[in-house]
Amino acid sequence: QETMEVLSMVVDKIEHASLYYGLGKRFQTALEWLASADVGALTPGQRVDIDGDNVFATLFEVDTLPPEACKLECHQNYADIQYLLSGMEGAGYALPDAELRALSEYDSKGDIQFYTAEWDTLTIRPGTFYIVWPQDLHAPRVALGQPGPVQRLVAKVKLK
Repeated sequence: QETMEVLSMVVDKIEHASLYYGLGKRFQTALEWLASADVGALTPGQRVDIDGDNVFATLFEVDTLPPEACKLECHQNYADIQYLLSGMEGAGYALPDAELRALSEYDSKGDIQFYTAEWDTLTIRPGTFYIVWPQDLHAPRVALGQPGPVQRLVAKVKLK
């Protein structure tokens, strides 16, 4: 059984994005792009190369899901920056020291693995972004009450 030691995700408003440019050039590139993206010109589900495989993004227009339908996920090679444009959603996160149980093998092509564990939920409002690192098991799309539509940009930032 694996355990998670610390929650290190960042949650902030997009107008404060410049505070996180110090995380590195790739983070600055991603955050600047997120803050100025022409969402109307994007096709949901299509990958947008911002800096090749170093920084890319996808627009999601989806419905939130009941918490029991959501799974914790993590990534090894990329940090996620999830930026909520419209709607309301929860961001699930594994509790510190939660016992984790893998639900899948690591998928190196998708850079994703799914887990189950005891978790809690943060409320994410439009204009808010959050950054999750490889150790931050997170569950996007969590419905707060009844499921509903959300629009979210997700930037992937290569870490190595």
